[in-house]
Amino acid sequence: MNVKQILCGILFLPMALNVNAGLIDFETTASGGVPTDNGTIEFTDAFMADGVTVRFGFDSNFDGVLDTKAVFEGAGNSDAGNDTGFWGAGSAKDTAAPGYTSLLGDFFLRQSTPYEPFGVFTILYEADNPVTAASGEIWDIDGGKATERFLVQAFNGSTLLDSIQSPLGIDRTLDGMPWAFGFNGLSDITQINITFTGSKTKGIGLAFNNFSPVEDISPPVSVPEPSSLAMLALGMIGLASRRLKKQP
Repeated sequence: MNVKQILCGILFLPMALNVNAGLIDFETTASGGVPTDNGTIEFTDAFMADGVTVRFGFDSNFDGVLDTKAVFEGAGNSDAGNDTGFWGAGSAKDTAAPGYTSLLGDFFLRQSTPYEPFGVFTILYEADNPVTAASGEIWDIDGGKATERFLVQAFNGSTLLDSIQSPLGIDRTLDGMPWAFGFNGLSDITQINITFTGSKTKGIGLAFNNFSPVEDISPPVSVPEPSSLAMLALGMIGLASRRLKKQP
């Protein structure tokens, strides 16, 4: 290895250690194919996000067991009847408000029976290392005389780690728009539950998108400060130069 190779290896070390969180945006199936509108997601379908295995489903009767499958919904489609995720901007089906179209994408996740109480939307995942953070989006939280609101809870097994309440949907402020939730700095999330807590008894739509779990890589790797890296690089260069001088 020459001096240039040594220096380049040192300078690019921090970049090699950087780990980015994966994003599940439902633009592909768990097997990497293209979703179909109204296609079901099996309980065993394992979505992958940077080494974290994620499964989705619904517990419709609150007994802790997944019994209803989640469904892929195509954005901006012309489904007949109520086979939609939400009535969006301008009362258009599954249509994002202006400026949010690319964020919604072509597909998102919805409940199996549109606009009916769904029980508990459950996200289960497994990882080699603790998952300490997670984020996602619930779209189109609106209402009128009857309201919409969602409770998002993070668990480690049966232990509740943290909970977040969505804004109360009493008008069209979030019509066709996402509300993003996020957990951070928790011990180890193994499950996330989303339940409806608004006053509506019908017309309840869950439109879920862009989920990201963040795995904590441990033990942590110590990365030298930039000044330390420079000193280390100079030291390595000096050592390499000495070796070159000693060569006949």
